[in-house]
Amino acid sequence: MPVGRDLVTPRGGPFDPSPVERRPVRVLRGGPAGVVVVYRVRSPAVEVRLFASAPLPDEDVERALRSARDLVGLDDDATDFLALARAHPLVQELARGRDTRLTRTPTVFEAFAVAVIEQLVTGVEARASIRRLWAIAGEPVSGTTLKASPSPEAVRRVPMWKLHAIGVGSRRAATLRVGAMRGAALERLRDVDPEVALERLQSLPGVGPWTANHVAKNALGWADAVPYGDVHAHYLVTQALTGVEGDDDAMVRALEPFRPHRARVVSLIERAIFLGRGLPGIPRPRLPRVDPHRREPWKF
Repeated sequence: MPVGRDLVTPRGGPFDPSPVERRPVRVLRGGPAGVVVVYRVRSPAVEVRLFASAPLPDEDVERALRSARDLVGLDDDATDFLALARAHPLVQELARGRDTRLTRTPTVFEAFAVAVIEQLVTGVEARASIRRLWAIAGEPVSGTTLKASPSPEAVRRVPMWKLHAIGVGSRRAATLRVGAMRGAALERLRDVDPEVALERLQSLPGVGPWTANHVAKNALGWADAVPYGDVHAHYLVTQALTGVEGDDDAMVRALEPFRPHRARVVSLIERAIFLGRGLPGIPRPRLPRVDPHRREPWKF
């Protein structure tokens, strides 16, 4: 049943409607009180419509509308970053006419689960494990064939042997279960300063700077997150900004002029290299070959 509607003009800078048009239907919450959002681009605005399996209190509707806007970055204002981008010719060129908004997942735990699964393995393997976890633990929306991302409670019910079977090794599985046990605490990270959130995330076993920054960027919409410890980011960013390949510390120094929008710079550079035509003088990283018949995911 329809429970809410909003017509939103995206704030600050160019807006790319293609992600919304490719996936106009998203699930915010599963279960008997499931909530689904349907987007429709009505240039220059985006129509946001909410449908629920049961009637919702007004405060739930308002919260869901906020989450729906965050899911596609409608409220993220990148105006200040576009002014900062003028400090570097390459960044200015990459930002010209491009959508630099950051999105936020409906729950912090969703971003946490994805970041943990992506640790230590290739993107191909991580995406396969994420799809499998969503299939076995995602919560169906009553009356539909749609599923929400797994809740902490659903992940806690998945036995370790099954996490191994879908390609989540012992160390990552243990970290995932710790996060599932502290699901409520993870959601409260949205109420604190991102720097504090980073500290609290890294207090969990198995969570380092890379994972914490990914969660801060993808769940909290923190525009200053830096992928410290990433396998590619340090040399791609330093080569792009300084012309010289460097380590993580060099990457942090190169990004310093762009505070508090460093995550947007990294995203622009990575998108240009991995999804675009590349950047002059920077070869596209050779992606590792993955054995499709790998039988020992617990080693990872």
